Amino acid sequence: MNDNVLFMTVPSPERGHRALEALRQAHADGDLTLREGAVIARDAEGALDFPDAVDNTGSAHAFAMGGLLGGLLGILGGPLGVMIGFGAGGLVGGLHDAREATASNAALEMLAAEVPPGATVLMAEIQEDGPEPVDRLLEPFGEVRRYPAEQVRAEVEAAIKASPASGTSRTSGAKPAP
Repeated sequence: MNDNVLFMTVPSPERGHRALEALRQAHADGDLTLREGAVIARDAEGALDFPDAVDNTGSAHAFAMGGLLGGLLGILGGPLGVMIGFGAGGLVGGLHDAREATASNAALEMLAAEVPPGATVLMAEIQEDGPEPVDRLLEPFGEVRRYPAEQVRAEVEAAIKASPASGTSRTSGAKPAP
């Protein structure tokens, strides 16, 4: 099984919810393992919302227990108390230069790079045998971009280590899964 993080832009929070619901059903049917998922929406004024999420890792502190999206969302929206030296774009393809943002606005700074005003993004960590079944399942909702979960996990860990408090700097470079 391949452990991947999926990202896809969907037309609305409702469509994001439906896409996440399709993954939930595929998980219930045994077609894939949905570890975690979240719908992230940014309205026309730039405000972020997390209208739907699922955590099948069995832990409220998922990243501490190994859950990947819990860590991503913790970095994107949690109180880090330190500067973060990379952009979310690096997590989803290395498209953005490294940047620094205070913990209080890290979520907005980083998500703004990936979620334009009026857009919604679905993020999910899944285990799948191959990409075709999930691509077919999610085709009505948008195009899926996959990244190896271990690579994204390494980027999350590097971001934590790269905070100025650790004295290091890092530019992310996650590459899509084949």
